[in-house]
Amino acid sequence: MTAFTPVLPELTASYLRTGLHQVKGWLNVSTAVYLSGVQAAQRGAGVNGDVAEIGIHHGKSFLCLALNLPADQRAVAIDVFDDQAANLDQSGRGDREIFEQNLATYGAGDNVDIVQSSSLDLEQAGFVAAGRRFRIFSIDGGHTDLITVNDLRIAERTVIDDGLVVLDDVLNRHWLGVITGLFSYLGDGGSLVPAVLVPNKLILATSADQAKHCRAMFAEQFPDGLEKADVPLAGHQIDVYGDRPWLVRGEDGRSEPVTGHELMATITAARLAELEQQLRSARAELDTTHRQLDTTHRQLAATRQQLRAAAQPLYRRAARRLPWLARPVRPVFRRVRAVVRRSRGSSDRDGSLGG
Repeated sequence: MTAFTPVLPELTASYLRTGLHQVKGWLNVSTAVYLSGVQAAQRGAGVNGDVAEIGIHHGKSFLCLALNLPADQRAVAIDVFDDQAANLDQSGRGDREIFEQNLATYGAGDNVDIVQSSSLDLEQAGFVAAGRRFRIFSIDGGHTDLITVNDLRIAERTVIDDGLVVLDDVLNRHWLGVITGLFSYLGDGGSLVPAVLVPNKLILATSADQAKHCRAMFAEQFPDGLEKADVPLAGHQIDVYGDRPWLVRGEDGRSEPVTGHELMATITAARLAELEQQLRSARAELDTTHRQLDTTHRQLAATRQQLRAAAQPLYRRAARRLPWLARPVRPVFRRVRAVVRRSRGSSDRDGSLGG
């Protein structure tokens, strides 16, 4: 079922329609829509603050957060980039040059601050001491449990009260350190509260009340995306939003599909055509088998007819010979019948005398 995005600023709408699939990365198309819509909804609701992301790669998800920011708001990009010795689990490989090219291409360079650092060094560098300032904090850096806990704690201490934290790969079976770190963080008293699950990302709020507000915002902005409500997770209730083929609505009134979904539809159509061809081939093979079985049945019927025809002379000869075969035993049968008759006559006489 095709779904409509909320009305989005033109830069964001253009990026989703034509740019998203051009930037390399591992971002689900629907999740890009959700992130872009949340960023725009916060601005529409008057939520003021910066945005940040740990783990940039080429900026695929960062651009969803950084486009159309007011001049007084900053987008902070944190990545080790070419310092791959600090990429402890080799999760992604950021490229600063390509990232900066993408910022320029899609119009997000003027208010972007780039911090080339491991997130493990942020607190020592004074990042946390700068205070609460982020309305969206995306975590997509190292995927070990320890790094995940570290990044959640940094986000917890730097987001504003009505801010949101977005945790990537929370259910990715290849990176189980993320969900392990999440439960360690929650079990150790972390204050962030799970609110909404979108494809491959969990959105957390700063309190139970803010989590309810987040869920209400999603219900208002993305009514067609909801798959399941009130799902329990770690003692909290979350809503689950799924993948949809989206039509992106821009401020110019146009509604056009996300290019990635067009590409997905093309791939799906090609795969469907391939499966249909395989089905036709299977049906042809089945028809051939049926014809072969029909031929075999006809051959078996003809063989039976031939056997019956060949057996007829044998039946007739056997019938003629049966009287001859019975001749030696006929006297015996006659004597037996005579004895039986005499026995019956004697019994009848005895019965009349006794009466």
